[in-house]
Amino acid sequence: MQTIMLTAVALLPPVFFLFYVLRNDRLEPEPAGLILKALLLGAASVFPAAVIEAVVLKMPPFTAGGLTGAALQSFIVIAPAEEALKLAAVLLFIWKHPAFNEENDGIVYTVAASIGFAMFENVFYVFQHGIGTGMMRAMTSIPMHVFTGILMGYFIGLAKFDTDTGGSGKIFTGFVIACIIHAVYDTFALSGTSLAALIIPLVIVTIIAGNIALKKGRLLSEKRWGKAPPRAAAAPAAVQPAQTAGRGTWKIVISRFLFAVSAIFWALIIIGVTTGTAAAKGKSSVTDAILGAVIITGLPVFIGVILELSRKRQLRRV
Repeated sequence: MQTIMLTAVALLPPVFFLFYVLRNDRLEPEPAGLILKALLLGAASVFPAAVIEAVVLKMPPFTAGGLTGAALQSFIVIAPAEEALKLAAVLLFIWKHPAFNEENDGIVYTVAASIGFAMFENVFYVFQHGIGTGMMRAMTSIPMHVFTGILMGYFIGLAKFDTDTGGSGKIFTGFVIACIIHAVYDTFALSGTSLAALIIPLVIVTIIAGNIALKKGRLLSEKRWGKAPPRAAAAPAAVQPAQTAGRGTWKIVISRFLFAVSAIFWALIIIGVTTGTAAAKGKSSVTDAILGAVIITGLPVFIGVILELSRKRQLRRV
């Protein structure tokens, strides 16, 4: 039961925020496969970020303690590395895709990469430190990643369609804003002082600013397409295939992402069982590892199946 609770606490907050952002992109929904790609790229970027931080933070002056050390670590290493990797996922793998066809898409894909990063990172923190840490991260760290992603994504979307300057300045602006918010957050969190209490107002301000960017993104989408989906005018009396495909996109994105994360987890378990300490300790350890994997992945798979069935029913009704 505790494992199920830990899994729920680790996964459900990022999934909620993903649903929240996708619900704001209903006018011209993005392909589920491309959003899933951004999610997985964001999740994968946790590994290079961890390597960079593990190596660089052992060097002076980053080993200094107190507020000074926290600020150096946050502003020079942690925030720039993590935000740069999320940005790279979008610019290298999504930017030139034909589906990136409006300003609001910058928000969707950047947030997807940010949520993938936050979700994968959250699993490690929650299983290492417990439910209390998971609940605190659900109110602080997860929304920080999500809404800095929204802010950075807003400027990426503007940059994509900036024919005057090429958009590099806007990309840099979004990156700097995300880095500053992220770095201030980490400085407070790592300071070991009463400044940690300032995390809450910082997150609230970030959420407000992110929602303003979301609204601006929706307005840009409406300005580009009008109030109706892009291809609706061709046959106003019937539902177009493009409209039908867009219905319930968020369900497919979330379900496929949960399936993918569960598959990766099972792959790691199988590798550990066949080559690691579980195999060395004998049959009982192997059984415990497999049983634990079943319990941990059971909830995400169950949620994914429910979403898939709901999507199919929705399409049948249409």
